[in-house]
Amino acid sequence: MREEVQLRFPADSAYVPMLRTVTAGVAARSQLTVDEIEDLRIAVDEACALLLPHARPAAALTATFTLEIGRIAFVAAVAAAPGADPDRGGFAWTVLRALADDVTVSKDDGKLSIGLTKQRAALPQ
Repeated sequence: MREEVQLRFPADSAYVPMLRTVTAGVAARSQLTVDEIEDLRIAVDEACALLLPHARPAAALTATFTLEIGRIAFVAAVAAAPGADPDRGGFAWTVLRALADDVTVSKDDGKLSIGLTKQRAALPQ
């Protein structure tokens, strides 16, 4: 199974709780544990906290989940000014790095994105 779920909403922190709820649902579909789901929800929240200050006025945030059994990849992206870069020295970055298995930052075509993955420690036999 490999599925993709994509959401698009205004780049405003008021919509992040909705994204956290969707994150829990898709993570459960990928058979992550309860603790891994909560880690992913917090990591998604922190990724958004790092991106939203860089969003251009009236921009949208695009959130893409790629689901596999035992693994989920997430990418959040916003239109941002050239040279925009998330703060990698603050608390949000530290939490994000601690909770996700892998974190990447990309800057392409006027978009700033943060990608992360979360993998189940072990699948049931």
